[in-house]
This record gives sequence, C-alpha cells and structure tokens, in this order.
Amino acid sequence: MDWFTHIFTAVALALVLRANRKVALAMAFGAMAPDLDALLTPVTILAPQLWFLDHRTFSHSLLLGLPWALGATWVFQRPVLLRAWRRIFRVDISLRIDRTIVLPMFAGVLLHILMDMLTIQGPALFAPISATRFQLDWFYFIDVAPLAVSSPLLVLSLWRVGTVRQRRALLVVLLAAVVATGAWRGLTKASVQGANPNDVAVPTWNPQTWWTWTNLPNGSVRVSLAESGAAAPVFRAYFPALQVNGSAQDLPRARGVAESSLDYTAFAMNTYTIALNATLGTSGTWRLGYFDPVRRAQALYSGTENVFSPEDLVIRVAQDGSMRAEWP
Repeated sequence: MDWFTHIFTAVALALVLRANRKVALAMAFGAMAPDLDALLTPVTILAPQLWFLDHRTFSHSLLLGLPWALGATWVFQRPVLLRAWRRIFRVDISLRIDRTIVLPMFAGVLLHILMDMLTIQGPALFAPISATRFQLDWFYFIDVAPLAVSSPLLVLSLWRVGTVRQRRALLVVLLAAVVATGAWRGLTKASVQGANPNDVAVPTWNPQTWWTWTNLPNGSVRVSLAESGAAAPVFRAYFPALQVNGSAQDLPRARGVAESSLDYTAFAMNTYTIALNATLGTSGTWRLGYFDPVRRAQALYSGTENVFSPEDLVIRVAQDGSMRAEWP
C-alpha cells in the first residue's frame, strides 16, 4: 500500500470510531511511521546483509513497530519541526506524547502492518528475531485506484482546500477504491489459481495478470505470466532448481555454511523460491550462486535480463569452512 493510503485509512477508521483529534493524530502517526524505514535504504544498499534494516522489517515488526512509531513521532514533535510545518502547511500536527496515545498509535501501526500483509514482500512480523515475511500476495506494492484518490486527498488536507465534509467524502471514496481493487484482485486471483491449482500466484501492477510459479517433479521451477480468463499463459519459463558442476558429495556441507550466513538470510527473505547454481573449483572451493526464478522470469519478460546478474547472491565456501559473499 502507498504511504498516503495508510495514513488516510487510519484517519477514516478514527472518524468511524468518533475518536477525538488526539486519538486520530496518534493513529495517523502510527500508520505513517513504519514506512519511514525507507530512510535507511542507503545502508541496506551498502550492507545488504543487515536484513533487519530492510524495508518492512524492524519498523513493521510486532516487537519494534510501536517503539519506532513513538520515536518518529517524538522527532516530528520537536518545536523547530512543528514551526516549519506550520509555516509550510495549514494543518496543526502537534501531539502531546503521553501514555494516552500509546494504544491508538499501536492501532495505527497494526493497521499499517495488516494492510502490508495483503501485498507482496510483506512485513517481517517478528524482526529482528526472525526474517520470515508474512504476505497474502493479494494486492501489488501500490495500486493505481487508491493512490489516485489518496494523493489529491493529501494535498487537500495539508492546505485545507474545500470543506471538511468534502474531504471526508473523499475518505469514503478512498475506502471504496481499496475495497473495489481488492474485490477485483480477489476474483482474478481465484480465476488464475483455478486454472493453475498447484501454482503460487503473485500479483502484478495489472489486476488482470499474475505471475505464478511451482516446483515440478523433475527438479525444475516453472514460472508463468497468466492473465485471468485466458487459456494460455502470456509468458512461461523453466529453471533448474539445482544445477551442480562437479562432484556433489561435499555440497551439503558447503550449503550448510553458506545458508547459515546473514547474507543468505537477507537474500532469502526477499524471494519467492530459490534456485542454486553450484560449481566446485579445482581448489575445492564451492561457488554457490543463488537466484529467485520468479525475479529471473520477470527480468526475461521485461527485457532487462542483461541489466541484472544471472544470480542474486554468490557465496564462495572454501574447504576450511571460510566463506565470502558477493552481491552482483
């Protein structure tokens, strides 16, 4: 879900509950704060093994989401920022931080987490203890219809354009857009999975088309781009789940070393399924090249396969157990 839709869904819920201004603001800050983890993107680009700083991890966690939201709210409430905000916009966001805002702010965080669970690359609910993401693969990252309503709603709200009644009417339109988009996607997903009962369906920006993948008995992964109602897939590709060059006798040991690393954890948490190209060098060092067949198929279909490496992560494991990770 886009940032604006998160915020205004929380505001709409507060209005439905007839909450006062303080509760509504606390819920809005709780719904806004998790996506501020985007500020740490440069860190995760330079050090991808720090998976717990990745998007939708610690800030979307049931353990750390509330402390992060409280900290972000405290920063926003600094007098210098409030003065700058009032100078630029015409809305007051001052909020007294005390124990009465904890529950509504946590409600805003939980609402944000729940909405993100409906999309792809969902939140790691138990970060930093676990890197497992929880996702229902229903919505895409950002859907056009809700964004088309929430974006102008943000502008109208910040500069207080129109009446309060008009802005509240737009909130109703936003919720209707979210529900309608979800219903459309639900119907097309059911159609695609009905035609491919053993496949996992992954949404695209177009509610009519879905990526699907499945592990086949012959040891390969089949990835397809399916359109709801169409008899044949738009695109299809096959990838070996495991390709070994050299004797595989020592491979389990090498994989055990590689797949216990932070680098592998960071890679695996952002994949649907994993394929491996394993090559044993003359020195006894294994070159383990991991990639996500779904991402690879998407790159092939979009014509960007030459931009990306054939593998997302390469880990070299020596005979003595030492390893070196490379992010192509």
